[in-house]
Amino acid sequence: MKRLLALLLVFLFAFGLAACGSDQTPVPTDPNTNPTGPVQTIELTYADWGNPQFNQRMIDAFMVKYPHIRVTLRQDILGSGAEFTGNLVTAAQAGLLPDVFATDNVPTVINAGLTKDVASLWDADPDTQLVYDNIALTGVYNGKRFAVPSFQFLKGIMINLDIFAKANLNTVPGQYRIDNDGYPVKDWTHEEFVNIAKAIKNFDLANQENLVVGMDTWYGSPDFQQVWPMMNNANVQYDTWDGTQFNYTSADWVYAMEQKVALHQLTDGTTTRFTEEDYNAEANAPLRTYMIQTGYAAMDIEGSWQFWVINDAKENRDINLGFWPYPSGSAGLFPPTILDYQCVSSQTQYPNEAYLLAKWMTFGQDGWKARLDLLEADAAAAELAGNLPVHLDRFPVADYPGVWDRVFNLVDDIEGINYTLNRIEYSKPDLDKWLPGYKDFWAWVYDPENPYNFNNLVIAGPTAVQSYAVQWQNKANELVQAQLASLGS
Repeated sequence: MKRLLALLLVFLFAFGLAACGSDQTPVPTDPNTNPTGPVQTIELTYADWGNPQFNQRMIDAFMVKYPHIRVTLRQDILGSGAEFTGNLVTAAQAGLLPDVFATDNVPTVINAGLTKDVASLWDADPDTQLVYDNIALTGVYNGKRFAVPSFQFLKGIMINLDIFAKANLNTVPGQYRIDNDGYPVKDWTHEEFVNIAKAIKNFDLANQENLVVGMDTWYGSPDFQQVWPMMNNANVQYDTWDGTQFNYTSADWVYAMEQKVALHQLTDGTTTRFTEEDYNAEANAPLRTYMIQTGYAAMDIEGSWQFWVINDAKENRDINLGFWPYPSGSAGLFPPTILDYQCVSSQTQYPNEAYLLAKWMTFGQDGWKARLDLLEADAAAAELAGNLPVHLDRFPVADYPGVWDRVFNLVDDIEGINYTLNRIEYSKPDLDKWLPGYKDFWAWVYDPENPYNFNNLVIAGPTAVQSYAVQWQNKANELVQAQLASLGS
């Protein structure tokens, strides 16, 4: 109680009684118009964990377009991800929730009562008709939309072009294909990806100038079972979710998990999983680094938020990195993407204007044009100063005319990326931030008290996957379906 009271006093001192809107009677406005006559000034606040300087520039541009709305960038909601969301809950308890805010988990803020249903605004907005279908379906619960998708981040394979050039791999029929430049072909398969990791590795700890690890993995283990099945079946989404249930007992999921477990059992440099003895040895410092950045990994399953590494490796280590598409399946390439979300506060006095602000900072066409204006100006200034421009690391969730051409220009020096962007309309987004119960399921998967946890599966080996699939599928569907049925109702 003392902590809450102290936080309330700090917030009131910092932002005054107008933190979530002016104290005047709200004036209804059309969220898709820009009033030209004298109108009331509306006060809004905004918070996310992104770059505050860039956020302020976007907000300044918003206020030019909508001069009747004044926006304050809140920087008192600290942290990122789950920590940021937790601090939002604390702010809401003090009645000082920002009018528009990002979150790492939409169900969490819904259950805490922080979000407003914006379905009617979304449905009336012509921009939303251009949002990709697989993305537009997310953030909706029992007919209510409690969040808007902001950006999609690409999941792909960051590769060390220099390692491949030096390795001089050639196509091995039935194993993998190599293009004329010595790189993996961009329409590579899942099996080719694994075979290349094994072929290119050189786990030479005695002569570490020759050390090459085949692949870094997705947060510690390969993500095959989440991505491979959706590449083989156009009718399922990320992690076999079909809109109603998970399908872990399917042949595609079982095969992908078998390959994941088999690979994760290796400690020979095929992946970045090592024996404790090798990892902790004082002489083996390279094993304790981010190995794609330091030049010891040939490939890395990675997200586009790590594009800063491409410039860092080039400028500080003279390493050339590319970004290959995630390997394709029998149904083709459906780029896996990671979604972020923003919400309109349940405490806002101005939901229409707050929706306008959320749209501007995230998925909206006008907001994207303003964002690109700023990024292009920054890129030109960097080049004039002789520096490498910062790469765009997040991408539109809609097919806006003219926007994607400008997006391509901000990443066209990244070798391999265009193959993914050319298929972006078919992207299949992850489930982590929007599907209720999914976070709880993964807590169960890694719970040491759970006899069917992932570590036990690795010990049991690939032959145990089919029996584990039954348990995992039952638990995932139990947790998700129960929460999905009642969320927002």
